[in-house]
Amino acid sequence: MIYKAFYTAKRTVERDFDIMYRICEEKGDYYIESFICGGSFCEKAFLGRCGETKAEEFAKLLAKKAVHPVHMEDIISDRHF
Repeated sequence: MIYKAFYTAKRTVERDFDIMYRICEEKGDYYIESFICGGSFCEKAFLGRCGETKAEEFAKLLAKKAVHPVHMEDIISDRHF
């Protein structure tokens, strides 16, 4: 698996932790891994063969909205990747 890009939702007054989003690629398929920095929990979601640009756009959106890792899979399935 090759990591392509990293995005972070920085801590805020309302949320006392950073969330990291990583784009990874394996044999043409793309995934987003997300975790709370400093924790041991990691969530991985399959995007398919959407391409690197589309995967990066989606990861940026997740970071902008500070989506919690446990909700990432639901949002991706709603977007029909």
